[in-house]
Amino acid sequence: MSKSSHAVVWALDSPTPAQLKEFFAQIESRRITKNSFQDFLRGGQQQLPDINWSVVYQKLGMEIEYQEFAETVNWSDPNLWVVPVIKGATCNKVVVAMKNDGVKFWLYADDIDASLAHNDRGPANSSYAIGFRRTIEADEENKNLSADDLASRGHIGTTLLERLLLGAGYFWTTGQHLDVKNITLSTSSRFLIGDVPSVHFSSDYGRVYVYGCNPGGRNDGLRSRSAVPPPVAPQLA
Repeated sequence: MSKSSHAVVWALDSPTPAQLKEFFAQIESRRITKNSFQDFLRGGQQQLPDINWSVVYQKLGMEIEYQEFAETVNWSDPNLWVVPVIKGATCNKVVVAMKNDGVKFWLYADDIDASLAHNDRGPANSSYAIGFRRTIEADEENKNLSADDLASRGHIGTTLLERLLLGAGYFWTTGQHLDVKNITLSTSSRFLIGDVPSVHFSSDYGRVYVYGCNPGGRNDGLRSRSAVPPPVAPQLA
């Protein structure tokens, strides 16, 4: 997990004692980066909305399964979107549900799930939750780093299913899309020929693009979203 993956920033306008305490705790734990400290000085980051995952899984026809899982998990973080990945969820189901609501796609393959050779994790056997920073664009500190570069650093990124769920949740919450300026590299997944699944929304063409990038490819617009595993059990109480 990236040390900077869920740093909190606030405006300098009268931060509360609790906010200051958390800010200095982040400094001590090295979760504060140059970028997040600059955001603090500039007045903080825009708080993006919570995602109503009950609505998401209702759209996927899996609301009962989601509610059963939600009763077992008590993990939230105002700086993260905590994505519930429910057993039985698939990339194809997310795409079909979004298409049913009028979202247009350009797809790497008609059957996205069949085109995937590997995922570092998935809900085939059980449901799980994973966190990502609340940002419209993928994490800036991961720009100009290829999937191979990130793998050599022990980076944990998003799977394609997690990115599609996150994008669907954001769309059904706000009517907007993620990754409108840059591209999320789903570094924890691979297509059959070894390409890294990549997702972004093109405002020029009004489509969500799901395609593959070379694992050695890098530029400022290709960025991974750092995955944040859930806290250990005692912290869930």
